[in-house]
Amino acid sequence: MQTNIGKSIRINDILDSKSFLLDTTIASCLGATPQLEDLKSVLQTSVRIFDGIILNPGQMEHLALEVAGKNRAAPLIRVDWTNAYRDQDFCLPVQQVQRVEISSAEDVMILGGSAAVATLLMGFGDEFEAENIRSISRLLRDAYELSLPVFVDIRPIGSGVSTFNFEDVIKLGVSFMMEAGADALIIPDGAQETLKLIANWATVPVIIRSERLLKQDEAMAIFELGVKGILFNEKILEDPKGLIPSLKTMESVLPK
Repeated sequence: MQTNIGKSIRINDILDSKSFLLDTTIASCLGATPQLEDLKSVLQTSVRIFDGIILNPGQMEHLALEVAGKNRAAPLIRVDWTNAYRDQDFCLPVQQVQRVEISSAEDVMILGGSAAVATLLMGFGDEFEAENIRSISRLLRDAYELSLPVFVDIRPIGSGVSTFNFEDVIKLGVSFMMEAGADALIIPDGAQETLKLIANWATVPVIIRSERLLKQDEAMAIFELGVKGILFNEKILEDPKGLIPSLKTMESVLPK
């Protein structure tokens, strides 16, 4: 039996030509953020708006019923933890950047995830980067046996990344993960030329990560570059009007 059949079905459950996803996993790295204190309420509203929602394994275990059922967002499970997002103002400043695997491909299947999400941290030195790539490569091999798609979230955030090399680091991360066998790539929003080049070069779906709520014409302009999806992070929930109005606004501007 070809394992690619199951993988293709799972990817198509998440992505079409214009897909929208939501990431709720930052709380595991930075603690509760505004509007994510009550994740159950977030999920009850957003599962009918987005095509996919990224959850931590614990969130998935405790709130599985909120993402189960017909016509709901597909659950993607982030399989790693990192302290890399903590700045010097954080209550526990980073002494040494770490990335830790917290779940396996088998765990994701048992939890009912439609895909695993792994993080590629870039800009923290060759040794750290090499171990990060080895870890994701092992996950990809295990996931292949289970016909489980792996989305790799490329994060060029280390001290080795600057405004001068940001675009090139994104391209390098895409190259690494295509070689490793990733099934989809999540990349930061960047220059249109870079996004268009990557979208046309990549042999797997490319998703853009956005930290703000986009207007409909802005979202359409991104899709016209050839990307398959837009992933919104938790910052879009920090609307002063409140969570529900924020998500309802989101629903009204998403082109379908």
